[in-house]
Amino acid sequence: MTEPIRGTLDVILKQDSDNSPTCVYNEMVALRLAQRLGVPLAMGVPSVGDGGTYFASLTVGGLSINLPNITEKKMAAVAKRYPSDAAALFVFDVWVMNDDRTDNLKANLTPAVVHLVAGIDHEQTLLGTRGDMKDSLQALGNLEVPGRHPLREHVLEKLVAEWVKRIGALDDGTIDDAVVLGFSVSGVHERTQRKLADVLKTRRERIADLVVRACA
Repeated sequence: MTEPIRGTLDVILKQDSDNSPTCVYNEMVALRLAQRLGVPLAMGVPSVGDGGTYFASLTVGGLSINLPNITEKKMAAVAKRYPSDAAALFVFDVWVMNDDRTDNLKANLTPAVVHLVAGIDHEQTLLGTRGDMKDSLQALGNLEVPGRHPLREHVLEKLVAEWVKRIGALDDGTIDDAVVLGFSVSGVHERTQRKLADVLKTRRERIADLVVRACA
């Protein structure tokens, strides 16, 4: 048996704002969807404070290794060292319409052998793709895709196909369970959550086409 050691870990607290009115909901749901698929996103939990509901995202790295945000120039190195994770993030970003992956990825590219890669910051996905809930739902429903994704030129076609298949195999209940929380988060009420779930089901059915367009 091992004895637990008490310590502290850094978190980043995120809250809704005028510029990102659905930040907390987007962070929560993006993580819930990723967990059901096995897509590597930074862990986090909802939290309540004096300012309302927050999302507490665990800082990636921190204890013994400093991981800067991955720039576009470093994406090739990430895809080479973590080919399946890179493909997972690419296909996932196409599905949830994440056009903000550059500088929002952590990965160990040092000589240390530890496997550490995680996507961060998903407030501009899902209901935040266009800053406004209605416009974001419309963009998702119109089957729009991210612009020039920083990983698209570096991911392996075979692995992309595997992740396309994995997302395509998600059943309706799994998507509903991840997206419809059973309670409101700030201004994101159940009706909007259900609309988002329906749109994600449509995008799931078209995920192969969406990925092809994102690679064009």
